[in-house]
Amino acid sequence: MSFRKSHIAILLLVFCVLIAWKHSPAQDRKTELEQSKQQIEQEIAYTTRLLEETRKSKQVSINELSLLQTQIRTRENLVATLQKQLILLETRISRTKRELQQIEAELQSLKKEYSRMISFAYKNRSGLNTLMFLFSSENFNQAYRRLKHLQQYAALRKEQIQKIQIAQQKLEATQKSLEAEQAEKNSLFEAEKRQQIALNNERMNLDLSLRKIGQQEKQLNQTISRKEQEARKLQREIEAIIAEEIRKASRLKEAEALPDRLMHLTPEEKLLSDSFSKNRTKLPWPVERGVIAANFGKQAHPVLKKVTINNRGIDIATTKGSEARAVFDGIVVSVNLITATNNAVIIRHGDFFTVYSNLERVYVKRGDKVKTKEVIGLIHTDKIEGKTELHFELWQDRNLINPAQWLAK
Repeated sequence: MSFRKSHIAILLLVFCVLIAWKHSPAQDRKTELEQSKQQIEQEIAYTTRLLEETRKSKQVSINELSLLQTQIRTRENLVATLQKQLILLETRISRTKRELQQIEAELQSLKKEYSRMISFAYKNRSGLNTLMFLFSSENFNQAYRRLKHLQQYAALRKEQIQKIQIAQQKLEATQKSLEAEQAEKNSLFEAEKRQQIALNNERMNLDLSLRKIGQQEKQLNQTISRKEQEARKLQREIEAIIAEEIRKASRLKEAEALPDRLMHLTPEEKLLSDSFSKNRTKLPWPVERGVIAANFGKQAHPVLKKVTINNRGIDIATTKGSEARAVFDGIVVSVNLITATNNAVIIRHGDFFTVYSNLERVYVKRGDKVKTKEVIGLIHTDKIEGKTELHFELWQDRNLINPAQWLAK
């Protein structure tokens, strides 16, 4: 009976150790890094697809440079993630090796102990010796105790055999685990080496493209000037729309002072605004699939060293034929024609406003109520550069906000 209880206890202990490992922080970290790696690999594959579309124009463009820079940053993230995985795996391998040494030591100890039992049993293997041991007892009680001792000793030998078998199985499982971890390490190392080679190639391509496009300084300055004019026109339109919305809200407030905010909101608008605010870092992207080609705020021009660009939103590169979609429930407060192929839609979400620019066609009109992820227009594709890019802005009252900090990762 004691043998069965001991066997069950050992199995329960092994089971608990396995459960603890399954839910350990190290395992959670491994899962997190693997998911991050897969996401980054998908981003790289998508950016590669965008680069292939851009290169069909057979002309080096700023868009290609932006995508190359995005690709390099993303691949650097992938290399860093692979290195973190390697460090984590090295820690696991070191731990597994220590476990292996402990199990081997435990197994040797169990075998030595069993060997002593066998030696004792061999010396007393004769049935006559056993009988003499029992009959030499002084009384019946002593004979009974000696008999129980012999029975317990036999059970102990069986239990020792079971312990050795369990330790052997654990040793084999740990050895296999170590072999799998070593194979995973080799695979990760090779993956990192491939990514480093790809990263170096992309950096060389970027340098080559920079030299080529740097010869087009006059044309680049003209492009920058044109885009700045479009940006200023869009900014005036946005500011006028927001000012008008504030005036409307002020009339509803009946000339009272506006505490803590520029815009007075109805209960429904405040509920919408609060809901929008709670979804910071959770808003869906304004395109089904895309990568950020130009970040928010002031930044150096990728080619012209003395030129600084001030991006009032983010530019999201996507594939030809892609459509823009609302990032949250709201009402369309403006549809503006910036150029012949650049329409801008402004949607109000309480005291928040989202702006979707560079739309070739618009599917909504002023006053329309839209839902989250509802398609609002077709994004324009530049035939010369092969670029399909959405300009996206986020405002709260009269204040510009970095949209990238609000979108889901």
